[in-house]
Amino acid sequence: MKNEQAAFLKGRVIYHTKDIAVVNKQIGEICETTVKDKSLSLISNLRGELEECFGCAAPDVQAVHRIDQPVSGCVLLARTPEVCAALSAEFSSGRTRKRYLAVTEKPASPLTADSGVMEHFIRFDSKHHKAYTFPFAEKPPADGVWKKAALEWKLAGEGDKYLFLIIHPLTGRTHQIRAQLSASGMPIKGDLKYGARRSDPRGGIRLHASRIQFYLPGTGDVCTVTAPIFDPDNLWNAFPLQDD
Repeated sequence: MKNEQAAFLKGRVIYHTKDIAVVNKQIGEICETTVKDKSLSLISNLRGELEECFGCAAPDVQAVHRIDQPVSGCVLLARTPEVCAALSAEFSSGRTRKRYLAVTEKPASPLTADSGVMEHFIRFDSKHHKAYTFPFAEKPPADGVWKKAALEWKLAGEGDKYLFLIIHPLTGRTHQIRAQLSASGMPIKGDLKYGARRSDPRGGIRLHASRIQFYLPGTGDVCTVTAPIFDPDNLWNAFPLQDD
């Protein structure tokens, strides 16, 4: 690894206690610990920094949740399986809240509202590694296990070609933000898998997990952590982010 890249990667643990850490994942990194190419492993890349923060060896550290490989932003890590189980229960309860920033292509017809809730049925095809949606108002076909997917969206602003959206997922389905926005005529910039017109020159897609709010195990205190965008370009700098 080049020295300048190593310096850029340093300091990606943006919050930690002795048992948990919130880190800022880069585009291209993988949250799963089973990845064969360790240079793509989020945890392998940050193990030294994590162990320094934890103050001890952390052979069992794992991600409590995952964000897709082409997505950047907040990932919550647990030092032990016990802590991971406690935090996973929080996720299952629905109390954990996540915020994403998305730059999307404009739909064929102008939006009729500046905020709302998207609801679909969704199923994930592991063979093709892709999620498929079906209108929530209709009965889904009997060709797989369909589950409800829902997200809150808010229009933060728009440019000549793109919309700037703030997203709060209400369910945790695989690829749901990408699939639901695409189904609504607003594929994320660079997301060729879900209908974007072209790839993004920065790599990955224009979806960033910018904030996570969760309850600390043991104390029950609310913890809110925000992750900055790595080296934002003009398009990200144009995002009119509002407090919400």
